[in-house]
Amino acid sequence: MIKIPVLIVVVPLRLLWDALCWTGRHVLAPVGRWVYRWILAPAGRAIAWLINYLLVVPLVFLIRYLIVVPAIWIYRWILTPIGHALARLAYYLLVVPVRWCYRWILTPIGHALARLAHWLIVVPAVTVWEYVLRPVLRAAGAAVAWAWRVAGYVSRAAGRGIAALWRWLVVAPLRWVYRWILTPVGHAIRAVLWPPVRAALSAARTAAREVRLALFG
Repeated sequence: MIKIPVLIVVVPLRLLWDALCWTGRHVLAPVGRWVYRWILAPAGRAIAWLINYLLVVPLVFLIRYLIVVPAIWIYRWILTPIGHALARLAYYLLVVPVRWCYRWILTPIGHALARLAHWLIVVPAVTVWEYVLRPVLRAAGAAVAWAWRVAGYVSRAAGRGIAALWRWLVVAPLRWVYRWILTPVGHAIRAVLWPPVRAALSAARTAAREVRLALFG
């Protein structure tokens, strides 16, 4: 029941579509090709020819002969000679005077100042170093080295004296006290107190062992 209404709607649409496709393929396309070939293409070429010869060629002619050619002529016959003249003028007004000033004024002044600095600064400085500072520094270095060696001798002698005093005033009395007082006293204390202490320790160990056996088997 649904197919029949669908068929009634779709068949006319399909027939219309096929008719449009046939018309476009067999009528409109040939007509369009003919119109493009015999009307649009010649009209486009004619318009392009007119634009070229009525606009582009005159514009190029005007730009060339009103701008480029005068600019080239001005650059060649006006700007270039003016530039050469200015360069020559700058050469003779700046370069030549500066070169002359450098050669005949600044160079001799520099040589004179260098020679003056040599005789007023370098030669006195070398002389002071050679005959004053170096001997003084050498003597000071020798004095410091001698004082360092003497201080080493004094330090070693003082160390030996302090070590001897330490041995005689501290070590020897302590050794004598340890040998003749502390050692006999220690032996006497050990002879008197050690047997009871040892017996008490033995009894304590025995009691502890008995308690452990009684508790844990």
